[in-house]
Amino acid sequence: MRAALASLAVLSAGALGPVCGSGGIHVTNPPPEPVLVDTHGEVDSGGVDALVAEVEQQRGLGFIQRPTLELVADGDPRLAPLRDAARALEACPVADVQPSLPRGGCFPDPSLEWIVCAAPPDLGDARRALRRLLDAQNYPALARAAPVLRGDPGVAVRSLLAASANGASGRRGPPPDPKLPDLFDLPAIQVESQGAPAEGCVAIAENFLSLQNDPEAPFRSPPLSTEQLVSPRRYWAGEKPRVLVGGPPRVGDCERVGDESVGVARLLVTLLAKGGSVPGPVLGAWQGDRGVRFACADGRAPWIYVAELSDAPRAARFAAEIQRLLPGEFAGPSEARALGRRVVVASGGLSQSITDWATALASQPLSGLPGID
Repeated sequence: MRAALASLAVLSAGALGPVCGSGGIHVTNPPPEPVLVDTHGEVDSGGVDALVAEVEQQRGLGFIQRPTLELVADGDPRLAPLRDAARALEACPVADVQPSLPRGGCFPDPSLEWIVCAAPPDLGDARRALRRLLDAQNYPALARAAPVLRGDPGVAVRSLLAASANGASGRRGPPPDPKLPDLFDLPAIQVESQGAPAEGCVAIAENFLSLQNDPEAPFRSPPLSTEQLVSPRRYWAGEKPRVLVGGPPRVGDCERVGDESVGVARLLVTLLAKGGSVPGPVLGAWQGDRGVRFACADGRAPWIYVAELSDAPRAARFAAEIQRLLPGEFAGPSEARALGRRVVVASGGLSQSITDWATALASQPLSGLPGID
């Protein structure tokens, strides 16, 4: 996937045109890196101001309230809740892996007025924390909703904010060709097993942001699905994912422990982790999905996954591919079947009641994100 994303970056860079003027290449020495701590171990306000100005200039956006930096010892109790808040913003969940943040680090304070860094502060961590704070101050509804949005829309928003924190931004130039090829145009999206699936969602969002000629548009009008991150032209066209609506099925006396959309990005990062290939147009036929998971008293953990595709032939091909693309929480032997434009997969096998349920679900366009629109 990284190779495919890199090829998109090359294509988008080619659309930018030449970057050198007729006078040739002019090389200038970069400014010195800001120094955040003085010789006494105290915050250097001038260095913090320089870093704030750098973050604002790179983004072309200003802080609503100028932030400050607070230094604390690495074991300070104030860091624990800030680390928990950072974990809630992990872009792409990875089953059976407990996200862990390294000790130290810098975090935006919930008051949105400063960043807190474990001493000695890392400059890269401070930059990311300031970029998080910049987004939170300018788009507070988006920042509040990000850690609690469920399913694929939540993955899309968290990936967007993580990419922004990494310094990804738009082109500030003429809009790219709306027919610019994307992953869905590839005859086969093929990768070698590389691991690091959580980074895949952020890489997708970084590529998405790099193609925006209005850097703030995705924050004013966030993508509704990771499909829109994978294919920016679908975002520009305003295509909406479908929501599969209906009560959950009953599976004996088992308790429902999960019920939300999975999304294209998590299918892709599973491919990134395992290796292999999938036809781009087949994955591009995805319109919406839903995964329901259960926990049973006898230790079983059955699950059902349903997806809606653009047409029946691609649904049949999707059914042939989907079992190896499902994330780790959908593990174990399963059976997949195409039902017209829908595909249903269930652990253990498909009963008539499961296929009836999958067929009866209503399909509705997602009009906006709860808490934002």
